[in-house]
Amino acid sequence: MLYTTDHTWTIREIEALTEDEARALSLETVSIKGHTVYLVDFGGYFKYSALVFHSGRHIYYANQYELHFNGYTREALRSRFIEILNGKLFTDEEITGPLHSYAEYTNKAYFIRNYYPMRREYISNFFIGPESERQAIRKKTETMLFSPLACAWFSPQEKPFVDHMHALYKALASQRKAMETDPEYLKTAILYEMYNHEYGINWQGNWDVLSCFGTIRFNESDNPVPYFDQLKWTDSQRSAFWAARAQYNKEQREREEREETA
Repeated sequence: MLYTTDHTWTIREIEALTEDEARALSLETVSIKGHTVYLVDFGGYFKYSALVFHSGRHIYYANQYELHFNGYTREALRSRFIEILNGKLFTDEEITGPLHSYAEYTNKAYFIRNYYPMRREYISNFFIGPESERQAIRKKTETMLFSPLACAWFSPQEKPFVDHMHALYKALASQRKAMETDPEYLKTAILYEMYNHEYGINWQGNWDVLSCFGTIRFNESDNPVPYFDQLKWTDSQRSAFWAARAQYNKEQREREEREETA
């Protein structure tokens, strides 16, 4: 599916590119953590772009496009793409290695859930379309292997791949659990989730935030203490929550004051 230089590319056409086609279009090839990245100039809307491949499959969710960046030179954009992808892509060894921050955990978890499954052909569990097509997908997936981690169906022959993917996530979760005994790490993690769930205007903010750290039953009063009990948190872990909430409230007040004086 190669086009003339004046062709206006669509996102569907770009995402449908095979590795051979991406290689033929590329200006340069870069290797990032076992992934092959092809730097291509599509012109039109997308312009200079980075296309990500692994195991011969297009990991297009990880692609980067000049469309989303302003004011960069070509060289600066190349460096920015490489910097971003170094933070989005991981080797198996990095996944199972020690964690240093909650942001690192969220990046790795996102990678496993969204990018890693694309190394194989699958059918997503998310589908919007006519009922006839939905029924056809149900029929096709009857004998397939479902991964709740990827929310997708794989060929039964891909069981070793799916098992390995799940093992990686389990190892990552274990690393995160071990880190939660560190009050400063936990405070950072809670603060991250408070911002992620708009804690200050969320009527069930305590449940939304604390359910990120384990399975808890909803408390109608949204009092955080029963959630601490369900999570079996220590005094230091509970203190980390109160410290995170104090910092969140302080930062929100400061933001409101800046807006009032702007």
